[in-house]
Amino acid sequence: MDLSVFIEGFELKNPFIVSAGPWARDAKSIQTCIDQGPGAVTTETITLEANPCISPRMYVKDHHTLNTKMFSHLNLEEWECEIEKIDKRDCKLILSIWGNSESEIEYLAKKAVYMGADAIEVSMSAPIPNRPFDMTPNDAKKFMRSAIMAADGIPVIPKLSYEICLSSDFTRKLAESGVRIVTAIDGLKGLMGVDIETHRSLMPTYGGFNGTSIHPIALAATATLKQYTPFYIFSSGGVLTFENILEFIMLGSTCVELASIIQIHGVSVISQVIKECVQWLESHGYNSFSEIRGLALGTLHRFENIRPEPLFATSNGQTCNLDTCHQCISGCLYDAIQKDDLGVIHIDSNNCSGCGHCVARCPENLLEMRWAKSSRY
Repeated sequence: MDLSVFIEGFELKNPFIVSAGPWARDAKSIQTCIDQGPGAVTTETITLEANPCISPRMYVKDHHTLNTKMFSHLNLEEWECEIEKIDKRDCKLILSIWGNSESEIEYLAKKAVYMGADAIEVSMSAPIPNRPFDMTPNDAKKFMRSAIMAADGIPVIPKLSYEICLSSDFTRKLAESGVRIVTAIDGLKGLMGVDIETHRSLMPTYGGFNGTSIHPIALAATATLKQYTPFYIFSSGGVLTFENILEFIMLGSTCVELASIIQIHGVSVISQVIKECVQWLESHGYNSFSEIRGLALGTLHRFENIRPEPLFATSNGQTCNLDTCHQCISGCLYDAIQKDDLGVIHIDSNNCSGCGHCVARCPENLLEMRWAKSSRY
């Protein structure tokens, strides 16, 4: 099976990219990632100076993670030494960089080329720190142009926030700067919560929020970028299963970055999800990822273009044996659902508006949507 990806002279053996993070903090950890077989590994984000590590810095609840460490604890000279130790073999090395000005980005990009980077990722809006200026679309254009001019022909990839993905002004200026590939999305700025008894935040500062909750947001960003921009897209955000990877590709993603899944399950999961994706392709009769890339986009429409359909929920007389589950009943805002003493679910089609809430929530999949003969909606 052909897993390779070609992007205007930039070739990857497969579309799986290890995202910037603590799992790629030095030569040893990067080598461990490379050994798992991804197409590329992105270093932890490099800045001009080393950055301190606070403890604790990782906060996890279920499949949600918050990380207060955004940048590498190594300085540039230390990174030079680390990269010399890496045996890249057929894996590409992407250096992630952050700078507070055009001159900083230009300097870091030149250093990345000198250190042997195959591509450079420029963090545009990390969740925690703010650059000392409010970045406008024109600022972004000049910022990226500085990096591209310094990169000596290797790809320069801005990592975008969700907000930038939705701004045609920003994406247009990025395209004008010469950007051809983007990564989307960066983590969101978040807090784990508050202890209401002690009146204290559960974290001492803000962190980068990732996990299952941002996956729908990242999917929307990928689809939006694919529909309205000329970019190749490296999708990132809430990947925890191989199905999440396939979702991104079916919405037009060129490659998919792995972060949350590594944080939760460890580096060995990289080779596992590659294998699972290949097995899915083979079992469905596909020979490459290109055959499924963008397949779902045709089913995605502007809200204004969707014609209301006369649907309502039905149980087909099914019996619910979950005595303590009343999700469909309590969640119905139209009082259309009842369950009799025998557990049979009854849905009043006159009251049902066809919202689909009960169908989505039923843990036993007893409900479905059906055409209505007539509808007020």
